[in-house]
Amino acid sequence: MIDHHRPNYQFFWGGIIIKKVILFPIILIFLVSLNGCSLDKKNDTENKEKITLTMWHIWSQTTMDANGRIIQDTVEEWNKANPNVQIKVEAVENERYKAKIKTAFAVNELPDIFYSWGGGFSKPFIESGKVLNLNEYIDEDTKDKINKDMLNNVTYNNNIYGLPMTLSVGTFYCNTKLFSQANIKVPENYDEFLDAIKAFRNKGITPLLVGEKDNWTGILYYDILALREGGIGGVSDPHVGANKSDTILKAAYRLKELIDSKAFNESNMELTRDESEILFKQGKIPMYYTGNWFIGEIGNMDPSIKDNVIVKKFPVVKEGDGNDKEFLGGAVDHLMVSNNTKYKKEAVDAAKFIAERISKRYFEFGSGLPAWKYTDDKSNVNKLSKELETLTENASYSLYGDIYLGEEKGNKEKELVSKLFKGQISPEDFTKEMVKIE
Repeated sequence: MIDHHRPNYQFFWGGIIIKKVILFPIILIFLVSLNGCSLDKKNDTENKEKITLTMWHIWSQTTMDANGRIIQDTVEEWNKANPNVQIKVEAVENERYKAKIKTAFAVNELPDIFYSWGGGFSKPFIESGKVLNLNEYIDEDTKDKINKDMLNNVTYNNNIYGLPMTLSVGTFYCNTKLFSQANIKVPENYDEFLDAIKAFRNKGITPLLVGEKDNWTGILYYDILALREGGIGGVSDPHVGANKSDTILKAAYRLKELIDSKAFNESNMELTRDESEILFKQGKIPMYYTGNWFIGEIGNMDPSIKDNVIVKKFPVVKEGDGNDKEFLGGAVDHLMVSNNTKYKKEAVDAAKFIAERISKRYFEFGSGLPAWKYTDDKSNVNKLSKELETLTENASYSLYGDIYLGEEKGNKEKELVSKLFKGQISPEDFTKEMVKIE
């Protein structure tokens, strides 16, 4: 009689009955074999070539709230997730970086990944053939993640040479508390802007801020005035909407008018950008025009001051060809890859990882608008960043003049604008010199 409750330990293998005493060694051998395969795979991973990529950028400050810290954290995230592809970073301050990267190109000692401004600054590098063409490394899915027009400043003959990190926007900041206390209207157009300057001056309050010791800060005012006078081509190609020299001359006179009316802080030639901004952060100056990177720094201000700061479009000149949908800026900041790197695919993968995450984190912190599509909940995004994003819907962008012109010509523009601030050149002579360099 068969016991139906007792397990049957007989197995058939190739027609032969295998007893349980024989089966155990077979299973053991099988498991050992599987374990050996697993160890082989693990060893393959451990024995895979470990490489180190070098990367240069301009954000040298790494305090908890600085852009450099965000870069540092992002690189650390990559390094942790990619033990066989490590990134070693070197950060150098803005102006020193320009000299460093130019020298590296000249002597063929580029890092694997490097920061560069788009437009005229990077164009000579690209033309030298030393920047990697990214077309074969960027698929359509990656392109779809990048916002419209964000590749324009690094694309030549349909070839892409850089990955955008953030969208930079010239932004007009107003301290509404100072306006309210002085019973002055926050300006909506250029005439009201001039009225506000005069009214603040009459009350002994310095209306506008600039740190012209860093002479790139002054050209922001000239560039936006040229944009308001000449339209979207007012900076990069003033033939659009107005005669080129006419646009330059009008913008120069506008800036001279501000300087002569003592609209700017008196110490503007002696103070750097960082030093001058202290005055705004202390709530002493009502208006300031600079990039949207300043939004992140506002977060560190005293709540009684920062809660009264708003972002606006720079006032439109009624007689000009510009409009309030036109902004200075665009996709300026990029990561590029050296054409001489031994690890092209790995370098591009790392650059994509960093650029996309920086776009997201700078937006959240307040250092820039996203160059890549932002898909997260915006509850974590800086309030002023969200407001600026709304202001710039359907916007057109004109590159900052010195970036568009490139290093040599851009330096000439900065020198000429600095002379305007010092009263060392007339608007007419300024125009003659600007026409030569453009």
